[in-house]
Amino acid sequence: MTKTAVIQAQQRWEYVFIQRRSELALQDELNVMGQQGWELVHVEYYKDAKGIMGWIAFLKRPSAASKPPGTGAGEHEVMHEKEPTPGGVQRPMPPPDDVFEVKTE
Repeated sequence: MTKTAVIQAQQRWEYVFIQRRSELALQDELNVMGQQGWELVHVEYYKDAKGIMGWIAFLKRPSAASKPPGTGAGEHEVMHEKEPTPGGVQRPMPPPDDVFEVKTE
């Protein structure tokens, strides 16, 4: 008896974070990002190293299927910032550790 394994491709995601000092600025940006397909995953009100309070929001959306994995063509480098961030500049999110290839026969 032959067994056949069916492997379904795992959903790939891209991530971005935005930082804003006011709730209204964050809300406006989240509304824009939502129209672009981004989903809010988590938001925090935090104090930076200089003692300035602000909001940081983490968002995700499915990766474009047309990008070949591992090409580095813009993957994980989406950044949106309209006002200066307390404590520095945003950095791209690192690629996930669980990337794999599925070979078809």
